[in-house]
Amino acid sequence: MSIRENLNVIRARFIISCKVYFRYPLNCILTLFEPVIWLTPFYFMAMGFSSGGKIEGFEYYTGSSDYVGFIVIGYMVTCYMSVALWSIGFALKEEMWQGVLESNWSTPANKVVLIVSQSLFKFFIATIEVIITGVVCHFAFGFNINSNILKALGFLIPGIISLIGIGVGVSALVLVTKDANTIIDISNGFISAFSGSFFPIKIFPKALLFICFVLPVTYLNDGMRGILLGQGTITSIKNEFIIIIVLAFVSFILGTFIFNKIERKCRELGMLSGH
Repeated sequence: MSIRENLNVIRARFIISCKVYFRYPLNCILTLFEPVIWLTPFYFMAMGFSSGGKIEGFEYYTGSSDYVGFIVIGYMVTCYMSVALWSIGFALKEEMWQGVLESNWSTPANKVVLIVSQSLFKFFIATIEVIITGVVCHFAFGFNINSNILKALGFLIPGIISLIGIGVGVSALVLVTKDANTIIDISNGFISAFSGSFFPIKIFPKALLFICFVLPVTYLNDGMRGILLGQGTITSIKNEFIIIIVLAFVSFILGTFIFNKIERKCRELGMLSGH
């Protein structure tokens, strides 16, 4: 397919996702309250462990007592990660339930474009949720960032590309297992735990740190906190930016390769029709 035809596919899938989302108005209300629902327990836990406005154990690992900023940034990155895993991976399961997977895939459209394009609207909504989270948490929990927003956006873009690559790879496993919930829950929990979404990775034993260092989400979390909060980072922001760009290419190419390989095998074995 030509670039123009692929863009038409992306536009059509974006519009479909948009219509489905706004068909359920409670989605919009949930976007307002979800940050408070998820982050309030972390906030009060931090207050319970603080003394004189400081959390000494946390400060020892991060060089800062701003635990609220730490978890809010982690939550924001997790929003994008959840979209990459749940929207891309679960999109296949939804099409299996609806019985349209085979008909959609019989078109000449690129399969990766089909599954990624369905998630683009969700990434747009995630961005709105991140902005709302920042505003809500500013008034509710005293969350503040500096003015390096454009620099953070430059860091975020390759991070999202790497997340999409991971999501594409995970979606291939959904084709095999036919069970999106289990695969995505395991992947989401594993990546969150080893990327320092809600606690510093420095608390891990050295034997486990290598897992953290191969995950692009680790550098996305760490770099965003360093840029927006001024917290200490694993290495310099420049080095982390280079690493996350490299990992963006590696993640997307590897994820696409895994998906195409498994998708061809599933077609050969006639597994696409099984739900």
